[in-house]
Amino acid sequence: MTPQDFDLLKVIGCGGYGKVFLAREKSRERVVALKVVSKDELEKQHLQDEIRILENIKSRFLCKMYHSFKTSQKVYMALEFLPGGELFALMERVQFLSENSARFYIAQITLGLDYLHNNHILYRDLKPANVMIDKDGNVKLVDFGMSKFNFPKGNKTSTFCGSMEYMAPEMITEKEYGHAVDLWALGVLLFDLVTGSPPFNGENDEELEHEIRTAKIEFPKGISAECQVLIKSLLVRKEEHRIDISQTKRFDFFKNVDWAELEQGRGNMTPPWKPVLSGEEDVKYFDSSFTNMPLEPVDNDNPFEGFDLAALGSDLNEDSEVPRK
Repeated sequence: MTPQDFDLLKVIGCGGYGKVFLAREKSRERVVALKVVSKDELEKQHLQDEIRILENIKSRFLCKMYHSFKTSQKVYMALEFLPGGELFALMERVQFLSENSARFYIAQITLGLDYLHNNHILYRDLKPANVMIDKDGNVKLVDFGMSKFNFPKGNKTSTFCGSMEYMAPEMITEKEYGHAVDLWALGVLLFDLVTGSPPFNGENDEELEHEIRTAKIEFPKGISAECQVLIKSLLVRKEEHRIDISQTKRFDFFKNVDWAELEQGRGNMTPPWKPVLSGEEDVKYFDSSFTNMPLEPVDNDNPFEGFDLAALGSDLNEDSEVPRK
């Protein structure tokens, strides 16, 4: 496979080391998100791990990769296009979600993390910008650049990485840590979804670190006892006392969730919001600062410069509200 096997349609993301395009795979007439990275990045472990993970995962709650290939200068990954954009952008639009809406998204994310952990993968970068929405309104985890491959449960590592607002105390304090950091991030995300902001904030990194290590979690009015109990159990500062995924599923917050049915895409849970799309090439839920970029090469030697999958913003339109009740 070569770059000539794709027609580029739009830029949908860019960042420090590459670019992502909405593209059409000519042989299959399939629309994909084509991630293009400098080949220099291939020497770095994070990109090697990302490609290995994408080659090996198979879950409805994780973004899939169709192909990967390289040229003399670039590495290409043809990924599933998720036209609903980021959960982050949806939150920017609606500020916060009802607990019913949050329950749907958190349940699907929990199953995505469960799959990763059971397949010896530590995610390490759960945040709203790394959760994207498909055409039916379901969510999938994207961007495995921070993930650790071949990492069985019980293993420990010490790399400092991810987004600080979602970092667990053991990572902040540079201790060894394991899969429990993903559960901490899940608790932060649930709090963020139902209140409109993360539980820990600071004017700078030092203040934020202090909050993560010491601050009491304060809930606004209207958050149910079931939701509060789950969040508090996920945000236990001692890693060894934090709940794991199997325990998370048994909390009352999820009492009406049939996990087996949800995992198969069945059951009585329906997405709280479904993107309104004019066709399979619709990019209305992506940041216009990307989609308005010209497709022409920057220069002949480096045609696809700049990309970060986590930077895929979105611009929700007026007919795409999420029901709060």
